[in-house]
Amino acid sequence: MFIFKIPKMIFIGIIIFMVILAISIKIGVTLPKDEILNVYDSIIQTFSSKGLSKDKDLKGERNFGVDEYVGTYKAEYDNYTGTETVFGGTALHRKNGDHIKLTIKIEKQSGNINVISKLGENELSLISDDGEYEDTIYIDGMNYYLSINLDNFKGSIYIISE
Repeated sequence: MFIFKIPKMIFIGIIIFMVILAISIKIGVTLPKDEILNVYDSIIQTFSSKGLSKDKDLKGERNFGVDEYVGTYKAEYDNYTGTETVFGGTALHRKNGDHIKLTIKIEKQSGNINVISKLGENELSLISDDGEYEDTIYIDGMNYYLSINLDNFKGSIYIISE
């Protein structure tokens, strides 16, 4: 569901950016290109957290690291069906780097689970069964979200995103 919210929020951010730019031109203030991009990036980042599941809606415990792209998530599910988006955001250039190292461990008893990395318009299934996954994802200049899709899943998941 949040996929449809992000473009709307980015659209609103673009409109706000254009208004700020128009006002600055109207009053004769010239802003350097880097300043304009920084303002635009700040606006986008403000709206990007709306794509994440709220803590109260998560079945597990999430602890963010230096930003909302990284941290830890641990959950025990008992025949749960739903989607949780645990990490991510949107930024032109993430100030904490353009790579995310993921370590995921799933212990499945029954049901289905699929951990998905959403990079821009692309979705990549990282792990969909019992076991472990480890890799580094390049996220520069794209929106990035890490989601867990569950269908009557019973088991546990542990994620380290750094």
